Amino acid sequence: MINRFNNKEIEAVRNVIENGKYLSGFTTKFRGGDEVQKFEKEFAKFIGVKHALCVNSGTSALFIALKTAIEYGKKTKNSKLIKPDIHLPAYTFTADASTAIQIYNKIVFEDIDKKSYCMLKPKVHTAISIPTHLLGNAIQPQNFGKTEFLLEDCCQSLGTQIGQRMVGSFGEMSIFSFQETKHITTLGEGGMICSNNEELIEISAAIRNHGEYYQQKNYFGCNFRMTEAQAAFGRVQLKKIKPILKMFRDNAKQIIKKLPNGITPPYINHKIKHSFLVIGCLYDKKIIGVDREVFLEKLTKNRKHILEMDEKSDIKGINMKSGKLISSGYSTPLYDIPLFKKFTPKNGCKNVEDIIKKSLWMDIHKFRTKEEISEEIDILNDTIRKFQQ
Repeated sequence: MINRFNNKEIEAVRNVIENGKYLSGFTTKFRGGDEVQKFEKEFAKFIGVKHALCVNSGTSALFIALKTAIEYGKKTKNSKLIKPDIHLPAYTFTADASTAIQIYNKIVFEDIDKKSYCMLKPKVHTAISIPTHLLGNAIQPQNFGKTEFLLEDCCQSLGTQIGQRMVGSFGEMSIFSFQETKHITTLGEGGMICSNNEELIEISAAIRNHGEYYQQKNYFGCNFRMTEAQAAFGRVQLKKIKPILKMFRDNAKQIIKKLPNGITPPYINHKIKHSFLVIGCLYDKKIIGVDREVFLEKLTKNRKHILEMDEKSDIKGINMKSGKLISSGYSTPLYDIPLFKKFTPKNGCKNVEDIIKKSLWMDIHKFRTKEEISEEIDILNDTIRKFQQ
């Protein structure tokens, strides 16, 4: 494995501890300490927006952004945003749906595109739309659809470009995650909200830090702050983003080039510069000859010496360390989760259901050397050959 961090991150955190006046994201400044504010400015510049706001997770970013949209609707007297219908893909992480339901108990699941796995354009004019730029891919602007409030979920696609623009620069707001499996991290957890609208960011800043108390706002806030140490760590990570993205892209290309017949690589639109958080492939049972689950079980056994170098996950009992996972990906449409069942579309989401049956996610390109990747591909090909003999 390539060492993801070095003395620069350690030194940045040490400087906060030894020289900084504050450790939390609060300090005596309502908008956070020096490291937090510098990280926000640097991140906004990278994305190509006017404003950014540090928070303690990508899920918190989503929660704040949705609350902000509703408060903004009240302020601008936009009734569509006060009690919105929130449209989101049925093929994304649970946080999008669960957060939306907690804020306003009405969501609409949308199907996804067969090629990009990203949300299809809603057929109606929506109040709030949360398209996910999935696995490092992106939705092109013409597919966002008509909406009052576009909230881009960029948690899986930091650094992805559509033409010359970064994802996260198209919507009213956008959110990012710095959880440890993402392109960059802020000590394991963290997130960011971006916008070109200063008023939206001001509302979000109040929600982030108990605005009802400190600024006598007419809406409630909480503690969603990022610490100074996290921000300092993130600033160093952000300085490395170009070589990190290059590594993800180069390693993904190495894998895609050598994929065996029966495993189809993701479709890449020529207008999109993919950041490859995960290589989302499709598994063809007819070509390989066995069910995907049987194949994955055998592949895991053949990779045992690689996986045993790390502890197993306490979530699913398999190795979840970034750079080691080969899996079937999302195992169910979100509307099949009990809490979301009442929002199941009348005819389901055909593309989602079809892709779930065939998907094969690989992140064995993350922070890995060329030699490690070559070994993984050899094991993959050898496993398939034995099934086909």
